[in-house]
Amino acid sequence: MYIEDINLNQTHILLKCDVRYDIKPQILKDQQIIQNTIDQHPEFMNYTPIKLESNDKIINMMIESSTQADVGPMATVAGSISEDILNHLKKHNMKNIIVENGGDIALKTTKKSIMSLYAGDKNPFSYKIGFKIKNKPHGYGICTSANIGSSHSLGLTDATVVFSRKCSLSDALATRIANSGTGTQKDEIIQNALECADNYKDKYDGVVVIKDDLIAKVGHIPDIVSIEDVKNKYETIIV
Repeated sequence: MYIEDINLNQTHILLKCDVRYDIKPQILKDQQIIQNTIDQHPEFMNYTPIKLESNDKIINMMIESSTQADVGPMATVAGSISEDILNHLKKHNMKNIIVENGGDIALKTTKKSIMSLYAGDKNPFSYKIGFKIKNKPHGYGICTSANIGSSHSLGLTDATVVFSRKCSLSDALATRIANSGTGTQKDEIIQNALECADNYKDKYDGVVVIKDDLIAKVGHIPDIVSIEDVKNKYETIIV
């Protein structure tokens, strides 16, 4: 499997696919489209959904996903770029594609893989547990939002992970649910996030919320496994 680390401006991608492919021109194209949209429509940076007609697929993807999750379009940017790259590579008849963009994963696979969890350096679950992802021949999205890293979260969860059929939507929902994870106690933070997730249960397969040593889920999530037990058996994708 071909593996490449790609760093272009604010986009940091780990690409795994069947054969070598230069995806950089597509990334640069997406970045330019998004920047042009921001320049022409400053409201694209809003924290709430907007209405905007566009001829660009990635902009329409961001508008649609953010509207479904009640967040601003830029809350979907990493997941949307991942999904757009996945869609681009699908056209080249690749059976196995994994695009990880700052913790937001779009994938299409014919084999099982393990996605390891990162919830901050101090969280006891980081790099210790993971999710066993079944083969996803038609595409899938796994996205994480948290109060760490470069993305902006208004909540206090260590990690909020959303599993759905579209990476752009997973990204939007992860942001929305993580933003609701507020409170003064860890159980309150998790409960508030789960209550928010319940409002969107028709849009995802499952959600995992983590705060300190507490982990909770809603919906159907992949099997949780020990990374130590499986690290030599599967591809490991770090989120």
